[in-house]
This record gives sequence, C-alpha cells and structure tokens, in this order.
Amino acid sequence: MSYPRRRVSRSMDSCLRRNDLHSYIGLSVKIGLITGEFPPMQGGVGAFTQEVARELARLGHDVHILTDRAARPQNQDRRVRALTQPIVLPFATVYPFVRSWRWPALAQIADWVIRQRLELVNIQYQAAAYDMRSPAINLLPWRLRGVTKRVVTFHDLRVPYLFPKAGRLRQTAVTFMAQQADGVIVTNHADYQALRGAGITADRLRQIPIGSNIAAYTPTAQEIAAARAALGVTPADCLLGYFGFLNESKGADTLLEALAQVDAQTHLVFIGGQTGSSDATNQAFLAQLRGQIAALGLNERVHWTGFVPDERVSTFLHAADMAVMPYRDGVSLRRGTLMAVLAHGRTLITTTPTTPTPELAHGEHAWLVPPDDATALIAAIHALRADEPLRRRLGHGAAQVAALFTWEKIVGETAVFFTELS
Repeated sequence: MSYPRRRVSRSMDSCLRRNDLHSYIGLSVKIGLITGEFPPMQGGVGAFTQEVARELARLGHDVHILTDRAARPQNQDRRVRALTQPIVLPFATVYPFVRSWRWPALAQIADWVIRQRLELVNIQYQAAAYDMRSPAINLLPWRLRGVTKRVVTFHDLRVPYLFPKAGRLRQTAVTFMAQQADGVIVTNHADYQALRGAGITADRLRQIPIGSNIAAYTPTAQEIAAARAALGVTPADCLLGYFGFLNESKGADTLLEALAQVDAQTHLVFIGGQTGSSDATNQAFLAQLRGQIAALGLNERVHWTGFVPDERVSTFLHAADMAVMPYRDGVSLRRGTLMAVLAHGRTLITTTPTTPTPELAHGEHAWLVPPDDATALIAAIHALRADEPLRRRLGHGAAQVAALFTWEKIVGETAVFFTELS
C-alpha cells in the first residue's frame, strides 16, 4: 500500500498562488488522524485535529480519526455494543476506541489502520495528550513501518515522563519517533531547528504553523457590556484577559504578581477551561494559583468564565481591554490560544520569543516583555492602558498576522507536504 505521489512543479506553485489546491491535488486519499484527545474532550491538540479534519474533508479527502474513549459524547448510547461503533461526523468518521495509550494500543492502532486501508496516517503528538507515562505512542511510526505512510505532527517537543530517572531516554523517545516517520511537521522555528539537529533531513521536515482554535465571533456592544457587567467590571475599570489552560509554562503566576501591584480598578479574567482533559500537572498548578490569589488578596479582582462555547470565548476576548499571555518560555506560533487572540484582533501583551519570530514584531503586532518579569508587565499594562490609539494599532497588527494563518492555508500546505513524501 503506498501513498499517491506527485512531484512539485511550477504548475503547483501557480495553483498555490491562486489558493486553489483542488486543481493540484485532485484526488481523494484515505487519511487517518491519531490523537490522544478530541472534542468534547478539552484540549488544544483535539481542537487542532478537528480543524485539520474539516479542511482535509473540504479538499476531498476521506478522513478517519482514532482517539481516546473519553471523546465519546456523554449523551450517546453507553451500552457495550454502542461503545464499539464509530461516530460519523459531516467531515470525518471518529473512532473513540482507545482505553489506554500504553503498549496494547500499538496492536490496536495497527489493526485499525489495516482494517480501514488507510493510505496515510498523521499522528498528532504532544506528550501530555497521551498521558506522558508510556513511550508506546512514540514507537507507533516504527510499528506501522511497511503498513502505511506515516507523518508525525509535533505540537511541541516536550518529552514524556516515562518513569523516575528516565533521563536521556525521554528525549530519545521523541527523537526516535521523528526518525521513524516518513514525514515530520513542526509548528515553529525552534522545533524545526531542534529536529534538524537530531538528523531529520529537510526533505522530510516541514514547518507549518497552527491556526486559531476558536471560531471568531464579533459580539455587539451590548453583549460586550453585559459580559463585563457579569464579571462585576465597570466601564471605567481595566480588564485584562488571559485565554487558555493553566500550566506552569504560561506564566499566569507572574501575571498575578503584576496584578497585585497595579491599582484596584484593574481586573483579570481567565477565559475558558482551566486545566483541560489531558495534562494532570495542570491541576496542581491551578491549586497553586488559587492559593496565590488568596494570599495576594485578589479574590475580588480575578474572575473565571469556565469552559464556554466559542461564541462566549470571543465575547470575553472582546470585553477585555487587552490580552496578557506571559509565556514563561517566550511567545511561539505553536500556541493555539495565541493564534486565537490574534485572530480576534486583540491588543496583546506577551513575552519575547526565544527564537526570531518576525511575525510578532514588538510595537506592531504585540507588546513584548521579558519572561518572568512582573515589573515589565506592570509597565506594559500602564503604557497600553493610557494609550488607546496604540491599543488599536496593536489590535490591527494582530489581525494582520492572523490572516497569514488561516486553516485553509495551513491544511492546504499540509496536504501538499503529504503528496511530496517519497
């Protein structure tokens, strides 16, 4: 079984310029997406996979998604026989069959790939989405060798936990996964350079960014006012917005430290779900944040929306005077929550990237501060709060960046990469 190949040519370049991938690809391929999470589970990898599946289907491909049992909607028939049936969506068939992502899952996945006669399998990899404690999923490209074409999309290069004192074995698990794949996709330049350094050749490696994990909605002025009022925030108050799950890498603790040192008319709203469905370490960090809020006396100025539909996320993003996303490891295009803020054209304070990211220029597309620097955050909040024209300019710049990363472009480039693999 082999994946249909077409060589890159000038005609393809012209097709891409016309944004008409149908005229180049022109055939339906049976594609399998493997993901540790999928809606209704909460998680960025699941949201990403859903958008990729939708767009691949729009391009004419036959999409099948294998995922965790927790992705089966709770309102469905829970009888044993029903639990073995796939879920047919308008854009894909979903198989929420995997009970655990440990060693037995390898045989289960291989059997599924063979039964479905998949021509290509795209593994959506992030260690946290697969429980982080087993390297089984890291061996999947090796297990499927000779069975189908194998592509791994690395949402990040975070290593699995495995077991105490696993040491270098953790990094080896990630590197081996990339080495065994026919093709590798990364979402940012830093990960691209890391895998090139690990010996992944340029012809098998592609950097393709991700898009917004929230469908944009433009609320009315009345809806925005109502959202602020529901939080107890007056029109004269300054509302900061933080969007995304809470974990140590995202710097919410530094944001709280800054909030405690600005005036009482400044509030903060945490928008969306708090910890997601996959990463257990998020729960511990959330408990730490709640303790910090109480210790700093911020209970009346910190607000939570909880997990809400996309439309409400959009409303709260617009209700905030500025978004603050102080990533501890620097801003990166691998962040779906970042892309959502940009797609909504919001004023953004975030942290300086660790590698050159020209798409996010300071003072043009976002306001950049050093990581772990509450003093710099305070200065940024004061500066932007006092300068409405600057906030508008940054919001306009953010929207311009987001236009570069539509799902049509992202998945179109992904589909072309699939065809290039030998």
